[in-house]
Amino acid sequence: MKEISYIDAVNNNVFEDIYKKRMVVIIPAHNEESSIGKVLKSISEQKVPEELTLTVFVSLDNCTDNTKKVIDEKSKEYGIQELYCLTTVANKERKVGAMNQIYQLFYGNLSATENKEVGINTKIAVGNIECFVCMDADVYIGKDCLFTLWNEANSRCDIGAVSANYTCLIPDDIKKIPRSIPNREDILEHGEYGNSLNRWWVVQQNREFADWTIKQKARSYFAEIAGGQCTLFKREALEEVRSNYKLNGMYDNITDTEDLLLTQYIRFVGWKCLISKSARCYVDSMKNYTTYKAQRIKWVSGTTDYMLMDGLKTKYSRLLWGQETALFLNLLIRLMLIVLIPLSIATGTFEWNWFWIAPLLLANVLNTIITLKTPNKRIIDIILSLIGISPEIYLWITLNIHIKVWADKLKINKIDGWAEQYKAESGDSENKYLFKLLIILIAVGMVFINSKYNIVNVDRILDYLKYYIPGGFRVLTILTFITSIIMIEKILKLRGHHKA
Repeated sequence: MKEISYIDAVNNNVFEDIYKKRMVVIIPAHNEESSIGKVLKSISEQKVPEELTLTVFVSLDNCTDNTKKVIDEKSKEYGIQELYCLTTVANKERKVGAMNQIYQLFYGNLSATENKEVGINTKIAVGNIECFVCMDADVYIGKDCLFTLWNEANSRCDIGAVSANYTCLIPDDIKKIPRSIPNREDILEHGEYGNSLNRWWVVQQNREFADWTIKQKARSYFAEIAGGQCTLFKREALEEVRSNYKLNGMYDNITDTEDLLLTQYIRFVGWKCLISKSARCYVDSMKNYTTYKAQRIKWVSGTTDYMLMDGLKTKYSRLLWGQETALFLNLLIRLMLIVLIPLSIATGTFEWNWFWIAPLLLANVLNTIITLKTPNKRIIDIILSLIGISPEIYLWITLNIHIKVWADKLKINKIDGWAEQYKAESGDSENKYLFKLLIILIAVGMVFINSKYNIVNVDRILDYLKYYIPGGFRVLTILTFITSIIMIEKILKLRGHHKA
C-alpha cells in the first residue's frame, strides 16, 4: 500500500511505470474497517485481461476507525501489487467528494489556488488507463466480475459503462454464534448474522433488485443507473462527461443519487450504459426498517430531483414518471377499497364485483415469478409471495417512503439524505414511533367521545355519502382495469429467459 496526495500527482510521483495499461478500481471508504478486508480479498481473486494491470485506489474519507490499518494489512496478505490510499482534504461532499478527489489525481483540481493541472507524465499515465471501475467499500465482487464487465464494455465501440448485477447476502442465523464468544456484540453489529426479521428485510431487497435487473435486461440491457456499487466505465466516456459538464472530477453533487446523474450525462454525450448479462456483485443490505428507510429516502429523493429537473424530456425521465404514477395508482386503489367497502356496507349499498380481485391475483403471480428468479431464494419466500403477504407489506413501506420524499420536496429546509443514512446506520436516528402512537390514541379517543356524546351526526353523513358511492366504485373498476393491463405486461416480460 502506498499513501499518496494531490501533490504526488503534481510531481508525477504516483505510478512507477506510467506506460502500463491499467484497469483502475476506485473505492470511497468512510469507516469501513469491518468490510474493506473482504472487498480487497474479492478484488485480489479477480481475473483481468493479460494486457492490463489491476490498480486499486481507496479514498479514505474522514475515517475515525482502523480502515487504513486494515487496508495495509490485507493488501500485503492478498498480494495486491498496486494499491494506493488517498486521505481526502476538506471534503464536504461525502461520497461524491471522496471519488472526485481520486479523479483529480489524474485530471487536476480546478478549485486549487495553484497546481491546478497535473504533470505531463501523469497525463501519459492517464492515457494508458483503459477503464475505471467504481465500487463501494462494502461490496464483494463475484467470480470473473471484472473480466466479464471488461469484455462486455468492449463488445461494441459505443458502450460507455456496464453495471454488474446486484444481490444482497442473506445474514446467517444469529443462533449460530455461541454466547460464550467475547466479541459477540461486535460480530452482530457488523451484520453478517441476524434474526428472521433481518433476513426478511434482505430478501425483499433482493426481490426488488431481481425485478429491477430483469426489467433492464428486457429493455435490451438498458441500465437505468450505472450504479456506484460496481460499474466499469470507459475512460473516454468519463472524460467527455467531465469536459462537457465542466466537472471538477467525474461526479456532480447536485443530487443525492450521483450515479443516476452520471449515467444520464454519459448518455447525453452519446454513449450507451448497459447492465451486464452475468457479472455479479454482492452489496450491503439494510437489515432493519430504520436503516432501510434512511437509505431509500436518499435514493428516492435523488431520483425525484432528477425527475423534477428533466421533466419528460428524456426516455429515462418518462420511464420514472410512469413508474411513479403506477405506484401512486396502487395507493389510490387501496385507499378507495379501504374507504368505499366499509361505507357501502354501512349504507347497505355494497355489491361485490369479482373483477376487483384480478389485480390481487395478477400481483401474486407477478411477485411469485420475481421471487423464483431471485438468487438465494428460500421456500418460505416463495410461499409468502404466492399468498401476497410479503409483497403487500413491502409495497406499503415503499409507498410510505415515496410520500415522505414528496412531502419533503415541499419543505423550504431540505433533508440531507447522506447525513440521515449515516445516522440510521450508526443507530443515532430519531425515533418518532411514540409521536405516531400518540396521534393514533388521540384519534381513537375522539371516536370514543363522539360515539358517547354524538357530537357529529354520523347517520346524516352516511345518508349524504351513499349517493356518491356507486360512482366511486365505477372509478375503482376503471383503475383496476388499468393496473391489470400494466401487470399483465410485466408478467409477459418476466416470463423471458433473462436471469436476475
